[in-house]
Amino acid sequence: MIVLKDPDKISSYKNTAVTVGSFDGVHLGHQKIFSNLQESAVRHELKSTIVTFDPHPRKILNTSNFDLKLLTSLDEKLDVFEKNAIQQVVIIPFTQDFSRITYLDFVKNYLVEKLKVRLMVIGHDHHFGRDREGGINKLINLGTKYGFTVTEIPAYTINGETLSSTLIRNEIESGNVEKAANFLGRYYNISAKVIRGDGRGKNIGYPTANLEVVNSDKVVPKRGVYAVEVLLQGKEYKGMMNIGYRPTFNYDRLTLEVHIFNFNAEIYGQLLSIYFKKFIRDENKFPSVKELILQLDKDKEICQKL
Repeated sequence: MIVLKDPDKISSYKNTAVTVGSFDGVHLGHQKIFSNLQESAVRHELKSTIVTFDPHPRKILNTSNFDLKLLTSLDEKLDVFEKNAIQQVVIIPFTQDFSRITYLDFVKNYLVEKLKVRLMVIGHDHHFGRDREGGINKLINLGTKYGFTVTEIPAYTINGETLSSTLIRNEIESGNVEKAANFLGRYYNISAKVIRGDGRGKNIGYPTANLEVVNSDKVVPKRGVYAVEVLLQGKEYKGMMNIGYRPTFNYDRLTLEVHIFNFNAEIYGQLLSIYFKKFIRDENKFPSVKELILQLDKDKEICQKL
């Protein structure tokens, strides 16, 4: 897969099939678009191309204190793009200046002149350009003018719910990681660096790796205990993760810590990926450490069976 991070250096490709979007989460709805794009590209001998943006447009366009949390980093999106057999990705730096480009200029300057688009595939209710002026009907008109066809993919629904990145963010923030996985087509994950903690987990028989999330923009699931899979140095382990303030110990800072089953090695400073399989329970304050340990024993038993 070719990745182009400077649109001004795009070679004049002929015969490209293009889709455009931020694609945060690259969920099953997005993957339906990619599937159609790739199949159309093969059928018409075109180069399948995704045009996406970094940072996420809403990070630039929201001038309030709104802090958008993301489902996927750019690298994670690229990984899913490649798994969907996309041949080329163009990453456009999204700035205030770029946000003021009209949909007419965007299509003409980027898609027609730079990418020589012959076919476009877009998602349901897709809009683009300044103030989201461009939509399906305007895009079809431009296709007639510049010689490309447009296919709109219907909304993707599961059990009556229309998939969207916002829906999935809400599910994860509510702890519904199983439902989110059904929408994403994979477990939701975060990458983190192992940092030093206070060693309290080791003292009660449940040593944990304390974590610092690599990408501070990523959505963190709600507080509680989760069954997880841990990917460390290419090897997968089962584990259980706690997100919270450790109220039994009167801790006052949000911590993310994971207990990895059947593992006993020092991994300070190393990177690992956490895949959220199932929400087990809410964070609780226990009357004593002994009762906490009894609950952890129950949590472990549940997690090991998943």
